[in-house]
Amino acid sequence: MKPNRPALLIRPKFVALDSSHLGAIARDKASADAGRQHRAQAFEAEFSEADAVMVLCWHHLQELFSHQNEDVAAQRLAYIQSLSLVAVIASAGEEGIIGTIVDLQSLEVAAAFRNPTADAVAVRDEASKKMIRLTSGADLVRPFLESWSALRQSFAESEQRSREVVAISKSDFTGNSDAKILDILKGKLRAPHDIQRQFQSMHGRLKANIRERGDKRISDAERSSRTFIEEVIQVGMGVIQPDNPGLRILQACGLDLSDIGPDTTVADVGDIAAYRKKLELINKNLGLPWPELIARVKEERLPSGIIYNAIRRHHPDTREWDGSELADRELACLAAYVDVIYVDKRTHEAFRQARQKLPTLTSLIGFVEKTGQYSSIPDEIAARFSTNAR
Repeated sequence: MKPNRPALLIRPKFVALDSSHLGAIARDKASADAGRQHRAQAFEAEFSEADAVMVLCWHHLQELFSHQNEDVAAQRLAYIQSLSLVAVIASAGEEGIIGTIVDLQSLEVAAAFRNPTADAVAVRDEASKKMIRLTSGADLVRPFLESWSALRQSFAESEQRSREVVAISKSDFTGNSDAKILDILKGKLRAPHDIQRQFQSMHGRLKANIRERGDKRISDAERSSRTFIEEVIQVGMGVIQPDNPGLRILQACGLDLSDIGPDTTVADVGDIAAYRKKLELINKNLGLPWPELIARVKEERLPSGIIYNAIRRHHPDTREWDGSELADRELACLAAYVDVIYVDKRTHEAFRQARQKLPTLTSLIGFVEKTGQYSSIPDEIAARFSTNAR
């Protein structure tokens, strides 16, 4: 049975709040302090009067419900349940479940595949027709209540993994990310003891990077580095052949020589391979013919691909590589489908710099805002749309 979809006389302003704002509202609403309660209640009333509807996706819930304190997580759950109307990213698979970044990308990929000549803006416009559904907070969280403890544990494990992913992706532990692939393809297979020594050096550099700059909540830099390097060895040693080790590794990444240009670097191959893996996951929902899919749907035609990579590349290089940056990139992709998105100051700066380098980004996204106090958001929304200035 399909959930009821409220009829709206006025097209609402879709607003995605930062997870920190959502957590603060939930805290104030559950507070014993009358002043805090009033602040949360005033926000809800003013937000509604501004014709604004909150937009959520799976990654909001992941950030909110993974809090270590069970009482805090329960407060946040109660707040989401209390929302009479909320907009959510639609699931490309199971109906009635809030969507993830993969669901968002599935709709984009399907639109891009159907329209091979469409640019990112046209893909966005087509995907947006099915991107958002309206529901209540109670209906939104109902599917998760029976497995609440398991869900919380899963979120905690995912959060730990995100910290490691961010640290590994930011570390230049290989020392050759700028090396051109064609030069590597001309190389010969190293002797076994040289390969082992090289992996040991990579492990040492990665471990040091994680320890010195990784998220401080990573409990064991040695284990995180060793586990990743062992996975690389297991994959790499299984595909290396004496004839052309570089070509074999390229093929193991799902690429061939047609994907490589004269200036393609090791880092470029990593980006292409990561996208192909993502596309493979997305295609489990879509079932499109693989050769045609990879030929037609390049990442630069997907709004989420443009936004995600822009935030990744222009994110300020902070002293500590916070694991929440991964969720920030994923949530930033909502910017293509909402009227206003609120982000933290680092992501806001990444958007600012990206717009200077990618002028077309402005045509893809709505307003990108930052604020320290959630109570100011309704007035900011009203001011934004009264001037209609981007």
